[in-house]
Amino acid sequence: MRIENYIVLLASVVLCSCGQPDITEDLRSIERCSEAPVAISSAGCFAYEGKGYVIGGRTNSHTPTNHLYCYDPQRDEWSDLGETALKPCIRPRAATVGDQVYMGLGMNGKVLIDSTYIRQWWRWTPATNQWDTMADYPSDRTVGPAVAADERYIYACYGGKQNFERCIFRYDTQRDEWTKMADGLARMASYPPRANSITGAVCGGRLYIGSGYFRTSEDFWVEAECRDDSVIWHRCTPLNGKRHNAVAATDDRSIYIAGGHYYGGTLTTGMLYDDILCYDPEKDRWTRIGHLPDGGRENMTGWVIDGYLYIGLGNDRNNHPCAELYRIAL
Repeated sequence: MRIENYIVLLASVVLCSCGQPDITEDLRSIERCSEAPVAISSAGCFAYEGKGYVIGGRTNSHTPTNHLYCYDPQRDEWSDLGETALKPCIRPRAATVGDQVYMGLGMNGKVLIDSTYIRQWWRWTPATNQWDTMADYPSDRTVGPAVAADERYIYACYGGKQNFERCIFRYDTQRDEWTKMADGLARMASYPPRANSITGAVCGGRLYIGSGYFRTSEDFWVEAECRDDSVIWHRCTPLNGKRHNAVAATDDRSIYIAGGHYYGGTLTTGMLYDDILCYDPEKDRWTRIGHLPDGGRENMTGWVIDGYLYIGLGNDRNNHPCAELYRIAL
């Protein structure tokens, strides 16, 4: 690995800060890690036993894959674990609960075709490499939900198909059962908005979600308090910069969000973010802790392992999948 003490060019600052509110900065040095064996965008990701994993996504051939890749931070090495039980797909989701990993969803073809949207949900036991088919996801809005887990439940938030909905599905890992949480708001309530391609994480036992897009990119950020079978929404400080397709990771003290796409409603009002943000739930405050060395990215992967935030892969502004991986000491 090598540390880059890079300079953010003025043009990059203008591009990536336009329209953003003021934010405290605590910029850290970024290290380059070994590149992934293949460039991948729109993959699922999870951490397990001190290693980072990437599942599915699309490669340079722009076709979906179902390969599972493992990154070992101690050796700074990648390994290809081969094909999995999942269908080849882009934008799958994954979450670790105990010694098992749950993954699925996404899509594997053209939009607006029912068979494209994957509702399958799998459980993988890394110790034995066993794959078990679990209860199907109860909605066809399988593209772009934020997925996060606590010690028992997995939350799949929002997601899209032809239209978007403000909803959370909770998966009980002990009962293999999905429950749609009651919203508690009028369907057309303006906040939190309906959106797709959001991000989020469980931090300190609390579920936080936000960003995404509907007609334009969003900057909302909320705590979704799940009580029994209903949701109570708590408004938090908005994200610094409206975006969707950002990646989130957590060390259970803070939530880290990187990259993402800004869409302003027309083909000429778009850009990719290169910033890395840290959210402190106790202070309800955002801090910028870095910039991606190679420019803006979206659809990245990320994990927190042993005091480091690892982020990378995804695609650049030309929609080309990337193989770069970076880390920041927290």
